[in-house]
Amino acid sequence: MTVSAHVPRRMLMVALLLSTGAAIAQLNFESSGGGRSAPANAGWDPAALDEMRRKLPLEYPSIRSVVVLQHGRLAFEFYREGLSATTLHDARFATASVVSTLVGIALQKGHIKSVKQPLSDFFPDAFGVGVDPRAKTMTLEHVLTLTAGFDPAVKQIGRWAFPLDFALQRRLVSDPGAAFSFNPGTAHLAARVLVRTTGRSMSSFAREHLFRPLQIERFLWRIDGPGGGELGYSGLQLTARDMAKLGQLYLQGGVWSGKALMSSAYAEAAIRQQSSGGAPLNLGYGYLWWVASTGGPSPAFVAGADDGQRIYVDRTPGVVAVLTSDSPQGQAKAKGQVDAALNNLVLRAFLR
Repeated sequence: MTVSAHVPRRMLMVALLLSTGAAIAQLNFESSGGGRSAPANAGWDPAALDEMRRKLPLEYPSIRSVVVLQHGRLAFEFYREGLSATTLHDARFATASVVSTLVGIALQKGHIKSVKQPLSDFFPDAFGVGVDPRAKTMTLEHVLTLTAGFDPAVKQIGRWAFPLDFALQRRLVSDPGAAFSFNPGTAHLAARVLVRTTGRSMSSFAREHLFRPLQIERFLWRIDGPGGGELGYSGLQLTARDMAKLGQLYLQGGVWSGKALMSSAYAEAAIRQQSSGGAPLNLGYGYLWWVASTGGPSPAFVAGADDGQRIYVDRTPGVVAVLTSDSPQGQAKAKGQVDAALNNLVLRAFLR
């Protein structure tokens, strides 16, 4: 199936096809040297994997793909009929976790001094008439932790557009840093900071400093209008394998193939609870990553939201699980099936 079959013509996209080859290279994770292992030889239960493969298409028809890595090795892979390892999937709000990663890279390269910098440092001319005076105390960290204080009821202009002045002039319902509020548009401000500080589009910066090192060769990224920039809260399309690489990068402390793409301090802070979080996943929150208590010393962390896409990472067993979905009954149906498949099949198979 071609990529264009998944992308309605009305959507404005940045398309970067870095390779014309039909096949994606074999996953190659530093911790294992890449390659597949026979389930029994790798310590995986073949019966549990067979059960997953049998039940997914029958009981979870909204699931598009499932990819599971353990200790850097490809342990399980499933695609709905008509899809394959080369199919791009809409990451939806998991896009924001990629933006967080790019912030970490920008910090490592000196484009950004600190997450404690006020947004007014980056946009000094944008804090005039129409902006709540409290917004002048708003920092990049408040944006990354979704504690900026913006009214969550105020959405974007039209379907996708989210210009900077509109983003900053939204009503504040709490002081910056005082409370968590799931407000996807706030993540777009982190994207604007990246563009302002690097002098490049997010696609260009990501391609050179994140996607190329991770051997991510194909992606699409929606822009917010003609001549606009990539969205920071949605619209990135990746293969399921490439989404898994993002989780693996954090398992490795921000290091890939011996090179630190971001500092270990930022990588750890991003997946550590920075606020109590809340709906829609009812988990703690880090830097555009959800943080889930597992009862152990190292909590799991999750990318996604109430949109049926998940990158789930559990550090103790070294598991990265990616589940993508869609449903004609809407996002709630897809989310329900993804969470059920994750808990009833994937975690039971790999967290025994």
